[in-house]
Amino acid sequence: MITIRTLLLTGHILLAIIWVGGILFVGWGIFPLIQKMSLQTQRFFLTILMKHTHIGFTVAGVLVIITGVLLGTLFGPMGSMEQIIATAYGQKLLFAFAVAVFAILWGIVFGYRHTMNVLQNDVIWEEAIRGNRHLLQRSFRQIMLIESVEVACFFILVYTMVLL
Repeated sequence: MITIRTLLLTGHILLAIIWVGGILFVGWGIFPLIQKMSLQTQRFFLTILMKHTHIGFTVAGVLVIITGVLLGTLFGPMGSMEQIIATAYGQKLLFAFAVAVFAILWGIVFGYRHTMNVLQNDVIWEEAIRGNRHLLQRSFRQIMLIESVEVACFFILVYTMVLL
């Protein structure tokens, strides 16, 4: 018999795959691939990609957080705030919640904004077209560094909720 908890857990896992997998695919699949494209194509493609995937990944991340809270509280073992604060599982749940909220906010406030700023910065792209790719390469490294914080949060979440 399928229960609401089973449906929530299934949705939680699928949404987490979309959120984490999507971001990892863009970073580790798309970014290396675009290096083979012309600079104009890279800029155009990445701008469209970011505008179209950002909302979906953000919504998936928010829904992961919501379903996670529901699985730990209303459809799980934590029935009160006192239980959450006083038990090891509750503290783990609070920590995971904080890490997930941090990850989603980091992606919105820093990752997406910085990437879009790089894509909209004409000077970086004009210099690269003229043959000076140093600024563009440095900007891409900064994007990867900024996004690695979100990826680190994903690993912390998995470690916390699955392995601890």
